[in-house]
Amino acid sequence: MKVHRSQSSALAGAGTRSGAGTRSGAGAGAGAGAVLLLAALLLPAAAFAHPSGLPQLRDRAGLALNEAGTWLIWDFHPSILIGIGLAIALYALATTRWREKLGGPGTPASSPGRHLLFLATMTLQYFTLDGPLHHLADDLLFSAHMAQHLILQLVWAPLLVISLPVWLWRALVQPVLPLARWATRPMVAFLLFNAVVYGWHLPAMYNLALTTHNFHILQHVLFMSTAVLSWFVVLAPLPELRASFPKRAAYILLSMVAMKVLGILISLSDHVLYTFYLGQPRAWGMDALSDQELGGLLMWLPGGIVLWVGLGRLFWMWVRSGTPANGMTGVASIDAARAHLRHPRESGGPG
Repeated sequence: MKVHRSQSSALAGAGTRSGAGTRSGAGAGAGAGAVLLLAALLLPAAAFAHPSGLPQLRDRAGLALNEAGTWLIWDFHPSILIGIGLAIALYALATTRWREKLGGPGTPASSPGRHLLFLATMTLQYFTLDGPLHHLADDLLFSAHMAQHLILQLVWAPLLVISLPVWLWRALVQPVLPLARWATRPMVAFLLFNAVVYGWHLPAMYNLALTTHNFHILQHVLFMSTAVLSWFVVLAPLPELRASFPKRAAYILLSMVAMKVLGILISLSDHVLYTFYLGQPRAWGMDALSDQELGGLLMWLPGGIVLWVGLGRLFWMWVRSGTPANGMTGVASIDAARAHLRHPRESGGPG
């Protein structure tokens, strides 16, 4: 029984820029497009999908799930392609026709790599929310559902943050700048993200999402949006909303602990927490408790590895930003004396 189609479309946006009132006509059009783009990225396209995809592509009558390859069913939902296609189209408009209105450079920036990264991010989203992984996650295995969530939260979200140019993020954030300043505080973002993750992994809430379509839509929207917020804090694309390196390092370490604790609690449970899967056909002969243990291990181990990579990158950036210039020591008094000896006129010495 197919109970959920909470595939979200893509998250890329364009906002209006403060001070653009003198361009009222064109600016209003760009602003409306920005709102549409943000909606296309945050709202689930699957809310409008046929609840069972295209039946001719997924006739499951008499399916023998223990046979090799029979789980390889492609759940095709036109709404996923439509939503992602809309996001790509709006991204293209934001980076071309709307670029100057949104505060971008006057001439097209030469950044084919960034455009390719955005397209790759949208492609990853499609294959995560549709196809065999989606079929396994929705119908058969808790571990597959956990893998789907981890891909969205730990791979898709950071790729999205770095694939949008700084000026586009600024245009998105500007209309809600006070809220953005509050939400991107490391402790606030940490509490929001983990409240969502822990809350939806309570057995009653998780089972509700699996049996009620609208709640499953809400679950995925919250997972994806708070994951983007979390990585926005870590990667800090906007200098005006950037926390210090120590605060961001602490944020990643706390997030690692929180994820590992939840994974351990799920893995070590001696009974099935998510009873929805007790009534589902068993893929590969895996019983529901073993499936649950595997899902918890995915959160506990691979999920932590991704965060370690993020922490390593952060320390590398920290070291680079704190490395003194050539010939300097980093000690203010010594460097001032050296600067005086090198350029006595500029430092006020006798010339």
